[in-house]
Amino acid sequence: MKELQIKAAELLENGTVNLLIGFSEDLGKRPVPCFIETSAEANMLVFNQECKNNLSVYLHKKEVKDAVKIGLVANVATLRSVLQLLSENQLWSLTLTYLTVNGAGELVVLSSAEELEAYVQANFPTCRPEDQEMIDKLNAMSREERWAFWKDQLSECVKCYACRAVCPMCYCTVCTTECNQPQWIKTSAQTSGNFEYHTMRAMHLAGRCINCGECGRICPAGIPVHLLTAQMNQEMEKEFGGKTGWSLKGGYALNTFKPGDKENFIK
Repeated sequence: MKELQIKAAELLENGTVNLLIGFSEDLGKRPVPCFIETSAEANMLVFNQECKNNLSVYLHKKEVKDAVKIGLVANVATLRSVLQLLSENQLWSLTLTYLTVNGAGELVVLSSAEELEAYVQANFPTCRPEDQEMIDKLNAMSREERWAFWKDQLSECVKCYACRAVCPMCYCTVCTTECNQPQWIKTSAQTSGNFEYHTMRAMHLAGRCINCGECGRICPAGIPVHLLTAQMNQEMEKEFGGKTGWSLKGGYALNTFKPGDKENFIK
């Protein structure tokens, strides 16, 4: 869209941003992530319903952080990711400007974390219908049927870790899955080790996943791993009232406690 290209060129020209992360088209006319440093390059930007990549994953990269002043072309899922990362104190060293398109097709520019929070809360998405349908179907199964479903699905996992690489919330510099002294999780692609890995990942994302669906979309084996964290999110909201990627002060379930919390679950 022309308005997006003009605004991006303006931000780069006047020094508001040193680097802009957005989408351009590859030779097959498919949108792919791109990194723009000059206003002359802004005419390559595109933004439409096919721009699904969660670009906030790049904000962890040293080369990106070195730019300091960064522009991000983002859909609501990406904006939620940034909001969650800010609540976890991950991105405050950066000066971020966000460009998005609202439901009316209008360009929206957000220049502060407070503006980001207000926009996300006013445009908070629901779970995608196809995902909700599958979650409901799984919840209607018996425990044995769900076990059989996930055993069948996870037996196809090849431990490529694409789901981890594409997730903006997987920002640990060293992952437990890479440790072999001691080795907590089997590194080979076998069903038991696959269960351990995906269970651990779902627990680490409890109350942190923003339901962008990237992990399921990117999986080369077609495993709907995003349903694990989507289900976890629904349980977190039902039991604790927490919404992921909702507030700058949100925190998340596994790092939040009160001294007066009941401890009768400890046996």
